[in-house]
Amino acid sequence: MSRIKDCIDNGLSDMKLVPDFLERADYYQRTNKSSYHMTHRVRYSAVAAILSVVLFGTVAFAAGSLLYSKIKVNQKTIPDLEALEVVAVKEVDGDVTEYGDVKKEYTSVWEAETDLGIQLLDTDFAADNEYTKVFYSKIGDGYHVLDVQECIMGDLSNIREWKESAIDNTMEGNDEWYAWTQGNIYKSPIDLKVEIISDPAQQELDTEYMGYFKYVETFVSEQGYTVNVLQDTVEDDDLEAMSEIYVPQTQMVFVANGIRYTLKGRVSSDTMKEVVNSMK
Repeated sequence: MSRIKDCIDNGLSDMKLVPDFLERADYYQRTNKSSYHMTHRVRYSAVAAILSVVLFGTVAFAAGSLLYSKIKVNQKTIPDLEALEVVAVKEVDGDVTEYGDVKKEYTSVWEAETDLGIQLLDTDFAADNEYTKVFYSKIGDGYHVLDVQECIMGDLSNIREWKESAIDNTMEGNDEWYAWTQGNIYKSPIDLKVEIISDPAQQELDTEYMGYFKYVETFVSEQGYTVNVLQDTVEDDDLEAMSEIYVPQTQMVFVANGIRYTLKGRVSSDTMKEVVNSMK
């Protein structure tokens, strides 16, 4: 645990955060279970501490300009993605938090697209999915996030509401809403995070992944997107205690049409690449 603390402390020492970042983090922890967690625990006996932080820098960018935001893994910058762009979206009539942020839930990505007046990438892998949950947040002047939970279910089976009952971690998995039996390919659903900048006054957007996380590779998708690949890591002695069929969480991050997409799920890198290549 001391290694985790040292890593987080060192990373936080040179970060630039919004002035009320800690208050906001505590607020979202209490009020929005759909938001990306500040920590993530790998199932079985290993524990992985991960901090994914959105950083708001000091340099604003003008309408029509490009923003090459940085992504770091444990303080090391990984290859740049295509630039984020200012994308026009409609005002959403949602719940306003005490910080002036806007939040709303949707039953489908299509419903969110209609409300925002945008068109996002889609994939046949997500078709006819009755389990998808979509959570929208607008933070500040023009930072919009869509968290699409249970976006792709793959070959998971016996999907049911999770009521905090015990599950068999060697064969099953769960999140805040569902439990499932793991498939041969999918050990968890694939979730999708979409980040949009809509206001030219919005400031720089950087992301830091910290803790037991590693950068794997960068590849170019069939559509021409530059994609960064990251995975959970664990200590060697913890890995030995895990099942031979253990699959770490894979994340793939890319920018398309000025919008940043992050896919994450406990599937192999090859499986996730198939999903990325299918998104049009």
